Amino acid sequence: MATIKGKGVVFGITATGFSFAGVAANDLEPTGQTIRHEAEITRYKDKDGDDVGGVVYNRTKRMTLNAYPTATTIADAKTANNLPVIGVACAITDPDDGEAASNWMLESAEKTKSNTEITTWTLELSNGLDVDYSADAS
Repeated sequence: MATIKGKGVVFGITATGFSFAGVAANDLEPTGQTIRHEAEITRYKDKDGDDVGGVVYNRTKRMTLNAYPTATTIADAKTANNLPVIGVACAITDPDDGEAASNWMLESAEKTKSNTEITTWTLELSNGLDVDYSADAS
């Protein structure tokens, strides 16, 4: 457990729960996350070719989540080691980060294994900033 001294900062991963729709409960231990907001922008120009405005649309939030599957026994950990299906809805609970605590849709999932490291996952999640389309995921 870290002790923060001096100025207050946000330290560590705070996500506390992951729930994938239609998938047996996975015990995931998060080790890193990146959240970004994206949008498409169509710019328009004046007669001199200078940008004078733009239309912002298709606003999206994306998360890259690094984690490893875990369980109370090795047999259960092996069972939890199956990646969720692409397109499945994912709900993340996080009392300390309102951007992470949200509904998401799984866009891609990657598993990395090694003879010297534990198995790790990299999950790419997304959802609309204006419209929650995670509920439409199957």
